[in-house]
Formats: sequence, C-alpha cells, structure tokens
Amino acid sequence: MSVRWISQVWESSPYKGERLLLHLALADFANDEGFCWPSQTTLARKARCSNNWVRLSISQMVKDGFVQIVEPAGAGRGKVGRYRLLGHSVDTHTEKGYSEEGHTVRSKRSHSDASDTYLLNRHEPSLTRADFETVWKQYPRKVAKGAAWRAWQKVMESSEPPALDVLTRSVDAYAKSITEMRYCAHMATWLTQQRWLDDVTSDASQGTTERLEPRINDAMAHGNVYGMTGRSHDELVDSISHRPPDEQAAALDRYRQVSARHRSR
Repeated sequence: MSVRWISQVWESSPYKGERLLLHLALADFANDEGFCWPSQTTLARKARCSNNWVRLSISQMVKDGFVQIVEPAGAGRGKVGRYRLLGHSVDTHTEKGYSEEGHTVRSKRSHSDASDTYLLNRHEPSLTRADFETVWKQYPRKVAKGAAWRAWQKVMESSEPPALDVLTRSVDAYAKSITEMRYCAHMATWLTQQRWLDDVTSDASQGTTERLEPRINDAMAHGNVYGMTGRSHDELVDSISHRPPDEQAAALDRYRQVSARHRSR
C-alpha cells in the first residue's frame, strides 16, 4: 500500500461512485512506483461493482491517462493484470503537480477535450436496487420482478448503459402508449429489447385519437405487438383473419409502421 498514491487519488481523481472506489483500490495495492497487480475479482469486491465494470473502467482510465496496463489480465490460467498508476506531475493530468525539487507547480491537463467531456458528463451505470425500484414502481405492468432485476443488472453492465432519467422518461412514454395491459411487455422483456430506444411518441398520440373506437385500438395494439416481437406479416394476417376489414387494416398499418422503424435502426 502506498499512502502517497492514495492521497493523490483522494485529492486529484476526477471520478465518482464505483469508478472512484476502483481508482482508490488500485492505489491501495500500488507500491511507491505505482505498480500493482490485484485480480479483477478483488478490485470488483473493493469497488462494489462487477468484474465487467472493472474491465470497462480500467479501459477508460487508460484512455484518460490515469492508468497504464503493463500486462493484461487473462494472459494465462489464473493470470492477473499488472497495472501502473500514472503520476500527477507537470506533464500528466492534474492542475497541480510536483517538481523534482519538491515545489508545487501549475500544469496543463494533457488529456483531450473529448476526455474532459467524458469525465464531466458520462453517467455511471446504476447497479443499485433503489434505482431499479424507482423504475419498477413506475412501470405499468408489475410481473416477474426477479427476472426484471436480472435484466436490469445485465443492461447496466453493458458497454452503453442507459441513464436513470432516460429510463424513467421512456417508461412514462411507454405507459401512456399502452391501450390494453395484456399487450404490455414484462419489464424484463422491455429492458432486454432496449425499448427505451423506441420512439413511442407517435404511438401514444395515435392511441389517444383512437380511444373512441376500442376495437380499432385493440387491432392496432395487436399489430404493434407483432411488429415489436419480429413476427412475420403472414402470421399477423392469419391471426386477424376473423376480424372485420377495418380492424385488419388498422392492425396491418400499425405492423408496417413498427416494422419499418425497427428495420431503419
């Protein structure tokens, strides 16, 4: 353990949350030269995060210039990574460094503007149960909570996890677009299919204009489900063959809209 490195991380690290804990964990294992070789499992336990989040965070720390990978993890059976913390000197990353004579000096930040923007604006993925509960309470169909929690964890450990405010806004829009609860996806399905990326504004507005015709509304919802789940056009035609022509037309129109939107992504 190097007290010098721990002190510098506390003073100068730009990170927060799990990433700050990871930065501190690396400093805790570092020798005076900044070298350390803890396993990713050990780092994950100290930083209260997953192994995947450790890999992603270390990769970002390398890009930001705070960590150097001397030897990557996983090079052999049971092989741990070897890392080096980079010094906070006049040619590195903090506003304040130390000269060879020991005097405090001012320095310029050497990492890019893009990296600065990342450090200031990138949200940390939420693996907390409290944030999950926030979205769960808002979600219109509360079934299969255990599966929803597992899907939440998987999404938040992905390379591009959504921010909490994005999820809450998307769930609110999705809830307003639901015309019949039986057509509402389980939350686990909604998360797995990345439905927060859907454009449901037009669906919600169309649903509002059709509320005077429940049977047409139902037909549109039926077509929407087939389009969202990737079912074929022929399958939809077979499933609505018993309906009146206007209902069939409504279902097919909604199916084509949803299918076209998904193909364009």
